[in-house]
Amino acid sequence: MKNFTGYFASHFFNAGMFEWTEKVASRIESETNIKLYVPQRNSDINDKKNNDDIITDISISKADTAELKKSNILIACLDGLSIDDGVAAEIMAHGVMAEIEEEYNINSNFPRMIIGIITDMRYQGTGENHLYRNQMIIGKVKEHGHLVVGYPGDDTYIDEVISHIKNFIKEN
Repeated sequence: MKNFTGYFASHFFNAGMFEWTEKVASRIESETNIKLYVPQRNSDINDKKNNDDIITDISISKADTAELKKSNILIACLDGLSIDDGVAAEIMAHGVMAEIEEEYNINSNFPRMIIGIITDMRYQGTGENHLYRNQMIIGKVKEHGHLVVGYPGDDTYIDEVISHIKNFIKEN
């Protein structure tokens, strides 16, 4: 059995999202046994309170990109006023890596998948009540995996994410 790894991309820079990211990531880890990189846990690049004087844009880029390269599964939070810039970049990077690997027969034994999560209730609205998401990012998620739509107060979307991960592991 292969050892699968994952990367959890979110905009974790405030208390609510920090806690949500940890809750969802911990549940995924406990129910799938995949090794999951969660950038907020990397204090070398994300502890602005204690390490701000040594954290640089290049150190963040190198650390997160190294983990993204070795991740089979990218789980990405698409919530927020707009999709977080870093999350969008991680989605595009992971998707394009998969495309280049397939096109040039690189890492043919290294499957990749993206799971996007939207829990903003406005996404399910219609007309003026519908929350727009960038179509290129949504398309890249769907092209390489699954878009999971949840609703505040109903955590069944996490079950769906876990099911997609388990199926990916089983199929690969």
